[in-house]
Amino acid sequence: MTTPHRTPQQRIRFIATVTLAIVIPLGLALPFVLGFGFISVLTAPGCGGGQDPAGMGWNYEDVSFPSSEFPGQMIPAYWIAADEPSELTVIVVPTSGGRGERLDEVAAYRAAGVNVLSYAGRTCLAPVTNSLGYLEANAVGDALAYLNTRGDVAPNQIGLHGFSAGGAAALMAAARFNDQIAWVVSEGGYHNFNAEIDENSLTHLPLGLGPLFRFGALFGYRVTVGVDMSVLSPIDAIDAIDAPVLLIYGTREPSLAGAREMQRVGGENIRLWEVPGATHGGYIAAAGAAEYEERIKEFLTTENTENTE
Repeated sequence: MTTPHRTPQQRIRFIATVTLAIVIPLGLALPFVLGFGFISVLTAPGCGGGQDPAGMGWNYEDVSFPSSEFPGQMIPAYWIAADEPSELTVIVVPTSGGRGERLDEVAAYRAAGVNVLSYAGRTCLAPVTNSLGYLEANAVGDALAYLNTRGDVAPNQIGLHGFSAGGAAALMAAARFNDQIAWVVSEGGYHNFNAEIDENSLTHLPLGLGPLFRFGALFGYRVTVGVDMSVLSPIDAIDAIDAPVLLIYGTREPSLAGAREMQRVGGENIRLWEVPGATHGGYIAAAGAAEYEERIKEFLTTENTENTE
């Protein structure tokens, strides 16, 4: 049996049909795969980013406290006391896992006479995914419980500091432990992760492929973390936070619009410092260590004065 002879036009149509049959499904699958992969990278297990305070020439203690999420395990931490006895203490909520994160910013608290507790995140305790702040906020309760056992800590003068996902976790933790938190400094986090996925995917992906990327991201978060991405919404926690909040964002930071929205929702309770020229995490580099220290000191001094009036 012979194969029917195709004309050139028939061959072109055949090749075009086969090509479309391959390219269209791949084209539709690619944004979904990219969305899934994006979330998988962000939530990947791992422990890092910490530094040893000894390199800063500070006196500190190696301490630990029990984990409520992982019974039987202790969360390693550094207790870095202020040079002079102080009632103010800040808990540094980790971003990428390791204790001793962002010591340049810790230095600003020490300059303001604040004790610092810097602990390791949940991905340092077990091979679990990073939930980008939601589950990480629970460990703040463990840190508070530990601080309440120390005789050198004033229970009503404990604040939170966090950067990026740690900043989002700090806001969500402040809502959960509202009556124990005196103030919050949150840098460069998201206001609503779901909304930011929507905005960026719809803006930057052509031909209506944004919803497929978004679906891949939502599905990826559900599969890897086990909860719905809608939990990643610090802006929903703002109303439950009585403590004053300082947001620090760069003017070149993609999430700045979200910070402005949080300030609008929180009203007088929320302050926003927009650091000129700063990108994500580059606040001290852009503003200078002296101005950063002064901003932290001014915020703490003002709020501590108001809270004692």
